[in-house]
Amino acid sequence: MSLFDILFGKKKASKEIRACEAALEKRPDDSVLLKKMGDLYLKANKHEHAADVYVRLGDTYNDRGFYPKAIALYKQAIKINPGWEKPHEKLAELYQVQGFTREAASQYVKLSEILEKTGESDEATAFMQKAAELDPAHRTVNKKAQAFDVREAGMMDPLPKASSQPEVRRTDFYDLHDELDREIEELNIDASAENLVDDTGVESVFKALEENAVEDGKDDPLFLYNMGLAYRETGLLDEAIESFRKVIVTGEKLFDAYIMLGISYREQGMFQESLRSLKEGACLEEASTDMKVGILYEIAQTYKSLGDNQSALKIFREIQKEHRDFKDVELEIVRLAGGG
Repeated sequence: MSLFDILFGKKKASKEIRACEAALEKRPDDSVLLKKMGDLYLKANKHEHAADVYVRLGDTYNDRGFYPKAIALYKQAIKINPGWEKPHEKLAELYQVQGFTREAASQYVKLSEILEKTGESDEATAFMQKAAELDPAHRTVNKKAQAFDVREAGMMDPLPKASSQPEVRRTDFYDLHDELDREIEELNIDASAENLVDDTGVESVFKALEENAVEDGKDDPLFLYNMGLAYRETGLLDEAIESFRKVIVTGEKLFDAYIMLGISYREQGMFQESLRSLKEGACLEEASTDMKVGILYEIAQTYKSLGDNQSALKIFREIQKEHRDFKDVELEIVRLAGGG
């Protein structure tokens, strides 16, 4: 750590944390504030606080019916604080209410093992019993049945009927400005968590979500679009690209899909594909003037990532003529023109 960081870094971080905490007292369910708070805690190595905030953020998405996002956030909390019971229980409940009994059972098993290590044997037994009822064939359940004194009759009982899947609140596709200001904000954890090991199987979770949706509108553009967002937020760019492509094939709400497809291509380093997708989106009849300004900004960002600073600078200047205060255009112009 540099002398500057030693002298000023912690002080600045502490000030930002206090400011964010104060704002959250007034708006406790603000998803943008919660995301920022979690990141600040993580940078300050306050992992338990960070995990708690990510669970809170997951709860807000869960309450709004954005289940893939909630799952991703609960899993991030587990990565940060793997010995904490709460996110495992949240995941188990969310899986169970959606009818993913095997995934729910796995989380109850992990929860039981955590409680066993802390000496809470009664609660550990209760959660192992839940796992046995949901998935009698689970390998760990069978292995530990005697140790936990799990009711053996439960191993032979038929599976209980899965809870009916809650009706997901249908939300319209986001316009570009709202999308870029909120939904586009990645749920990626700060670099300090890069070495944390995720043993919870994100890919298998999304696969289960897709398989469960076969009879309930798997080809619905809203479902596919939200899956694409969730894939992208957890770093699964190939899967995100495939989901956004499928939305485009449906022929509905194309603009949003083209935007996110172009951004995902750029993040994957596929710059020509990114430019093609963004330009196709800009040509759609449904694109308003404001929407086209937003897509021009993304095209400029792709040129910048590609290393074509002149093309990027030209577009940023065109945006500035009509929308001087649009995002960080003025700063981008200064940087690309060699002024900073």
